[in-house]
Amino acid sequence: MSKTPHTGMSRTTVAANHALIAPESHVPISMPTWANATAVVLISPEMGAKFTQWLIRCQTNARIDPLRASDETFVLVLAGEPVISLEDESWRLSTEDFVALPAATSWQITSTADADLLVFSKPYVDVGDAPPQPLRGSLEDVPAEPFLGDPAALLKVLLPDEKAFDWGINVFEFKPGGTLPQVESHFMEHGLYLLAGEGVYRLGEDWYPVTAGDAIWMGAYLPQWFAATGKHNTRYIYYKEMQRAPIAP
Repeated sequence: MSKTPHTGMSRTTVAANHALIAPESHVPISMPTWANATAVVLISPEMGAKFTQWLIRCQTNARIDPLRASDETFVLVLAGEPVISLEDESWRLSTEDFVALPAATSWQITSTADADLLVFSKPYVDVGDAPPQPLRGSLEDVPAEPFLGDPAALLKVLLPDEKAFDWGINVFEFKPGGTLPQVESHFMEHGLYLLAGEGVYRLGEDWYPVTAGDAIWMGAYLPQWFAATGKHNTRYIYYKEMQRAPIAP
C-alpha cells in the first residue's frame, strides 16, 4: 500500500451524516478471538451508523469467528481463497465470491494464505418469520440489469428481495459518464466501497472525488448522487436497509 507524504492532508472526511474514508487513513486493529487477521473498521456505530463495514486482511493460517451472535454478516472476497465453515458444510471461496451469513449461525473463516475480505455486519431485525438461510454466490454469476432502463448504469442484486432479508447488498457498474438517475434522499442509510474506477459523489451539499479503495457512509435522508469519470467502468458495492419500517433496531 502506497503512503501519502506526511503533509497533514487527506481526502478522508467525517461529518455528522456522512463520511468518506480514504485508504491513506486506514488503521488496522486485531480482534481478541481472531488469529492471524487484522481489520480496518471503515464504518461503525461510533460514527452514527447502525451497521459496521470492515476490511479484513487474512495472513497465513488466519481464523475469524463471529464477534456477536446477534449480527448477520455479508462477506465479499476481494482477493485470496478463504474457506467458510458452517455447522454441516464448508465452502471454499475465490475472488469476487460472496456469502451471506444469518444471525445466530455458527461459522468460521479460515485461510491458509493471504486473503482480503470486505465485510458488512449488523444486528438482524426479526419480524417473526423464519430467518434466512446461509447463501453463497459469485459476482460473475449475478445478472447485471440496466437501472431504470439506463444501459450506462448496471445493477446486480446480490440478496433475494424477500421479507426474511432485512438488508440489500448490490453492485452498481457505471460506464464513463454514467450517473445515478436522480438525487436520492431516503430513510435508508448506505455503506459503500469502490471496487474499481473513479467518479464524483455528492453527499449532502459537498462533492467528493472518489476512487477504488474508498469507503462511504451515507446517513438517513442524506441527498446523494454519483457520476462516473475516467476512461474505464466504475464499480461499487453498497448496503441498504430493506423490508423493514423506518425504525432503528
